[in-house]
Amino acid sequence: MTENFMGLDGFEFVEFTGPDPAALAALFEAMGFTHVATHRSKDVRRYAQGGINFLLNMDTAGQAAEFRNAHGPSANAMAFRVQDAGRALTIATERGATPVTGPVGPMELNIPAIEGIGGSNLYLVDQAGEHEIYDIDFRPTGAGVDDRSVGLHTLDHLTHNVNRGRMSHWAEFYERIFGFRQIRYFDIEGQSTGLFSKAMTAPDDKIRIPLNESQDEHSQIEEFLRA
Repeated sequence: MTENFMGLDGFEFVEFTGPDPAALAALFEAMGFTHVATHRSKDVRRYAQGGINFLLNMDTAGQAAEFRNAHGPSANAMAFRVQDAGRALTIATERGATPVTGPVGPMELNIPAIEGIGGSNLYLVDQAGEHEIYDIDFRPTGAGVDDRSVGLHTLDHLTHNVNRGRMSHWAEFYERIFGFRQIRYFDIEGQSTGLFSKAMTAPDDKIRIPLNESQDEHSQIEEFLRA
């Protein structure tokens, strides 16, 4: 096991955006998530179930809007929980990560972030102490986290589909910045298409990132990346 020099402790949230937010909201609710809070100054909702947090960003300006315009319905950001977000940002930057900044409203947290895959944001969030980030930046709706629960409780992995020839680049990114290691490698041949896959895991063993790369231009991975 590699050293957990970033103080990683699982996923904090995944942020989604899309041209039809009502469709995404309906999908989240069908999966057992409840709208538990709304951002104080931005058009962002928090959906939760168990220990999983999804943010639905409907802002018409900023990174989410730009990502939505470029990619349609998509995950424009994710967050790793860390012991000390400021320290983690310093380490990540020293290891070659590109820090990103955005507008911060009055009485709003300034959450450190670096540039992730495809221009997404990768946030570094302090472990919950007396208050969670949602206590400060969001107003609760009064609904309970598990009001609609179907039994989901933990987010254990997020898959990245990468352009051909880029799997090693992103594997090295997670190794260098966060201390990930490869735990599996697959060379999968189908009847008409195939793929390569590297399963990467963080030192905390709570964050896993499978990297998938198509072997040809006709696969579902390539179709997804072209969309």
